[in-house]
Amino acid sequence: MFDIINEIANIQSMENISYTKQGNKIIINASGEWNIGNIQEMESVLSEILNMRPELIAIRCSDLAGLDSTAIASLVKFLRKTKEFNTRLIFFDLSPAIQHTFDLMTLNKFFTIMSGEKFEEEFGS
Repeated sequence: MFDIINEIANIQSMENISYTKQGNKIIINASGEWNIGNIQEMESVLSEILNMRPELIAIRCSDLAGLDSTAIASLVKFLRKTKEFNTRLIFFDLSPAIQHTFDLMTLNKFFTIMSGEKFEEEFGS
């Protein structure tokens, strides 16, 4: 029982990035702007998460307002690292602004992107 409570309570938070660990799955809640001003914080949290060696890292982007080129480059680098760790990386529930950025830069060729509904269907909450 304590393990279940500990897993649910395992929520970490920083200003523009927070995450919840659920078994071997980590859900990241991205918010605000990810840019050169907070890229070190973002990279630090992503590295911390990857070192937990989850099978799945899913980034919820519904509250993410924007990404600059520095953040996109960091996400591409993070994608490479997840592949080295055999960890699946998914972006889901993209805000319209982020969907537009991903479409404009054809990031769907590199990243797995899905709706919130599809993510829930395949992986639960």
